Amino acid sequence: MAIPAPGRVPRAAAAALFLSLGVGLGVALALLAPPPRAPLAIEWLDSPRSLGPFSLEADAGSFNHQALRGRWTVVLFGFLNCPDICPTSLAELAMLANRLSVDASDLALAYMFVSVDPERDSAAKVSAYARHFNPAIQGATGAPEQLRRFAGDLGVQFSTSGDSDDDTVAHSITFSIVDPEGVFRGRFRPGFDAGRIAQGIAAAAR
Repeated sequence: MAIPAPGRVPRAAAAALFLSLGVGLGVALALLAPPPRAPLAIEWLDSPRSLGPFSLEADAGSFNHQALRGRWTVVLFGFLNCPDICPTSLAELAMLANRLSVDASDLALAYMFVSVDPERDSAAKVSAYARHFNPAIQGATGAPEQLRRFAGDLGVQFSTSGDSDDDTVAHSITFSIVDPEGVFRGRFRPGFDAGRIAQGIAAAAR
């Protein structure tokens, strides 16, 4: 019987070794890898809260507490010079609006994009920008104290460094849901599944 030379492993043994190592590595990776992330759902508030009075500017007129009455509204905060997060979030909001137009065509729904950078973003510019993503999305902005009042009631934070062309803006990325009574009912984050969110809003509205 032939004896393998020292330091060499027969081909069959080597193949078996590599196969066992591959299986072991696959099992280890399966155990260490995080499970697939489930599509994000709506976080409904345990204690919904009524919004306080506020007054912002939209190109169609004032956007205030009264404008929220009689329809479900999804609100997103951002600003026009936002390089990537705001456009991506607006694209997601546009997809949700399209989905709800099919799944809940009988409901009164509104979508608002509110700029927290009023020094550079006029109401007309914000509205035009929002409609670029979907004609159903309206735009608004306003005085800093009014913006902080409205955003604060929705649990959204933002900050600006000044009013120059180099101004930097930071803000929360959250979609807020307000019911037809002007009550803050829930929120959801970017990266959501439009169909799942549409079903949640439609179920709550009926």
